[in-house]
Amino acid sequence: MEYHIIPDEDALGICGWCNSHIHEDMEVFSLGAGLRPGVDLSEYQSHCIEIALVSEEKTINMMVTAEGSEAKKENLDAMFMVCSEKCGSKLRNALEEEISIGDLFADVQS
Repeated sequence: MEYHIIPDEDALGICGWCNSHIHEDMEVFSLGAGLRPGVDLSEYQSHCIEIALVSEEKTINMMVTAEGSEAKKENLDAMFMVCSEKCGSKLRNALEEEISIGDLFADVQS
């Protein structure tokens, strides 16, 4: 599967769920996810990509973790940044739905 890379300056300032602008002085929250065995996103490591959520008919930004990073050491292949606990909860619910119907994610962690 081929994905579109989102420029860092665009991806890091936007909530992964509601697409609201995240200001420098705002508190941010994150979710991590593991990918299913056989999913290879190595060409996108250290980049943010746009993915489609089947369960929500929506696209979101996902950061692909890099080899050697702290996230990767914790078995997280993907990270999502959100602007609030409410957005984090909605994203987590959508990702959990994706686990049951999709072919990308194996697990979600907050």
